[in-house]
Amino acid sequence: MSDRLTREQSEPPPAGLAGPRRVRTGGVRSNTIVASAASLVSGLLNAGILAYSARQGQTGEIAAYSVMTAALTWVANLVMGGSSLLYVSGNDEERRAAHSQRVLVAVPAMATATLLIAALYVGAGYGLPALISAGGVMIFNTLADLRFGDLARQMRFVAASAAMTSTRLLSMVLLLAGLPLTTALLVGAATYLLSTEILACHGPAAAPAMWKGLSLRAAGRAFGLSRRLFTYSLAEAFTGRASTIALSLVASPHVVGCYGALASIYQALVAVTFSGLRVPMAIRTRRRHNLGPEQAINRDSEMIAVVGATVIAAGVITTAPWLTSGLLSLPIPESALWLQLLALALPFATMNRAVALNRIGDGNYVAASRLALSVAVLVGGALLVQAATLGPTGAAAATTVAEMLVAGALLLGAGIRRHRRRGSHRPRPVASDQKRQPASSGDLVGR
Repeated sequence: MSDRLTREQSEPPPAGLAGPRRVRTGGVRSNTIVASAASLVSGLLNAGILAYSARQGQTGEIAAYSVMTAALTWVANLVMGGSSLLYVSGNDEERRAAHSQRVLVAVPAMATATLLIAALYVGAGYGLPALISAGGVMIFNTLADLRFGDLARQMRFVAASAAMTSTRLLSMVLLLAGLPLTTALLVGAATYLLSTEILACHGPAAAPAMWKGLSLRAAGRAFGLSRRLFTYSLAEAFTGRASTIALSLVASPHVVGCYGALASIYQALVAVTFSGLRVPMAIRTRRRHNLGPEQAINRDSEMIAVVGATVIAAGVITTAPWLTSGLLSLPIPESALWLQLLALALPFATMNRAVALNRIGDGNYVAASRLALSVAVLVGGALLVQAATLGPTGAAAATTVAEMLVAGALLLGAGIRRHRRRGSHRPRPVASDQKRQPASSGDLVGR
């Protein structure tokens, strides 16, 4: 498949989708707000779940959940490559291949990895039931991600948002009822999968059931079809999870649990802006596959996401001491600084992901992969520099510095391009003896 940044492909509508329909600009804004608001509510519920678990002394549960999700994210990306984004942005053949790969290859691999990782970490003081439950959460969410992709392609962000928030609320209720953290999250993840399955398989553009249309041959083709997004997915996984994994190698489960609670809050906040940015990506994907809309896409969604991320970051930085000591009751005083550093990265991470997801929506997978790889390399370099003295403060700072540097480079590049475009439209000065001569067409540069 060639680069489709500058041209559209005439392809049949992917399975489970209706034909072309116009999506108004107002609809784009409302979908962005709904998706971001729902993710924000989900993030707040997630913060409440972590806060209650921390206050109940379940740092062991938080630590087990943090290390298992971090490790399985790596496994999932190694097995699935970039099939998650391929399922959202690809054509019919690519989506069928990604579906088969997810069900027939990724799920068995993740289940096997869960057992191996649990056996590895249980000797370090982590609870076996918590590790197994955390692995189940990841597996259920991996399958539900397919259905969320169907709902996004159908522009049904309200339905997807309702499923997300309601199942997170269920986990909160179960936790308050006395269930351990990972068990409550496991039940919530199973319910999320069931609800998205029902939603995606009903309606005028219903998708086929999860277990239908599977093929081992298609699953094998998915590795080749998603190779251009493999680097992007792996780099994103490294950026989000490397600090937790690196810290788990040098710190106690108690410290990892405290840091993991804050890192989970940061990931939830990133998910808030990521959900809003899925809307313009879906619009660009539909336009590229001749599913609409026909008009140019404005920058409203990106502006909403960046402004929202900035406001959220400012609020978290200001209230970090109360959040860590009062709300979360974390026993380590430095935890407020860890949270402030992570929150500082949020607006810059949002800018980077806005650019990357727009590139993916346009089919320019190489540009998106280069951007994600730049962030990952900087995170890895920062962690490596402080390997001998790595602590939670250094782990959080590595993420912040990397996101800031890449966002700064993007802004600088955009400024340079804008300056060049303005310069190309300026009229060239003419000599005094030529002032009365009409300008030839070659003297006017523009577009």
